[in-house]
Amino acid sequence: IIQVITGHSFYGTYYHRFLPDLSASCPCGTADIQSHLHILSECPLYEEHRHTLLSASQDLSPAIILGTHKGLEALAEFITASNAFHKT
Repeated sequence: IIQVITGHSFYGTYYHRFLPDLSASCPCGTADIQSHLHILSECPLYEEHRHTLLSASQDLSPAIILGTHKGLEALAEFITASNAFHKT
């Protein structure tokens, strides 16, 4: 969770900044640079697990998901179920 909040996790914006030789695009093909917001709210690869986040915030507000107890619990469940933000 801390890696997601700080931006130091395995997704495109991190690669773009710290590992420029690696692709920063999302494997789904809809984002040139994969961001945590793309993963949490838009990426079709994680759609089946997004209901956990929606239980905390119906509009997938980053302020709620990343800044409230309920949101962080939902985020932890989302990460565990979807394997999001893990190096592939």
